[in-house]
Amino acid sequence: MAGNLGLILDYAQIHASGIYGASSIKNVRFIRPEIRLLQPGSILDYGCGQSSLLDRLDLGYPAELHRYDPAIPAYADKPAVKADLLINIDVLEHIEERDLDEVIAEMRSLCRDALIIVDTAPAKGTLPDGRNLHVTLKSHQWWRQRLERHFGPLQPVRTVRRARAGFKTWTRTPSQSLRYYL
Repeated sequence: MAGNLGLILDYAQIHASGIYGASSIKNVRFIRPEIRLLQPGSILDYGCGQSSLLDRLDLGYPAELHRYDPAIPAYADKPAVKADLLINIDVLEHIEERDLDEVIAEMRSLCRDALIIVDTAPAKGTLPDGRNLHVTLKSHQWWRQRLERHFGPLQPVRTVRRARAGFKTWTRTPSQSLRYYL
């Protein structure tokens, strides 16, 4: 498990106290078309929280679906498989900057391609120590550069809000772009 264990335990406590971590569902309308064009046979929702994102993708074809979140006991075991696609939505801003490279490297080791969305605005809540829940608040460009260290060149992905930075690791072919916009 990569990251700060104390912070993971704080998030586990927050998750146990109520519904938290379901914002990824709001991005389904933007990410579903991208995923359908890529057609991954296996998908890992890394940092899935309490979200039902994978259940709501409705891809139109069968795919192996895996969930991982060290703060959720039901999903705390890291999958042993390398997924065709890793989805990571509204997770990385919850990781302390000093732990980011370790976490991103772990993510990279678990997938062929990735779709990553990071919130760049402060959260409404706070951690038990008083810090904002989003402990790493950086610009879109900063996140792109940090992620490209591990994933190589990234392509933009539309998101629900301008305060979110969205990236994917693959490029659409011209025919896929045409299908995407139709």
